[in-house]
Amino acid sequence: MIANIVILTLIAAYCIYLIYKGCKNMKEGKHPGCAGCSGNCGSCGGCTGHTEKYKKKD
Repeated sequence: MIANIVILTLIAAYCIYLIYKGCKNMKEGKHPGCAGCSGNCGSCGGCTGHTEKYKKKD
């Protein structure tokens, strides 16, 4: 029983972390799927080309 609670808490904490990281990236003008890569990694799909869409407007 307690193991289920611990596992569920860890999963919920990780989900909250991912949402926080996505919001932070969007506020910084990064593509939401980018985790700080330069756009050349295989899983990123060239995120550097998408940053114009998500930049803050001054």
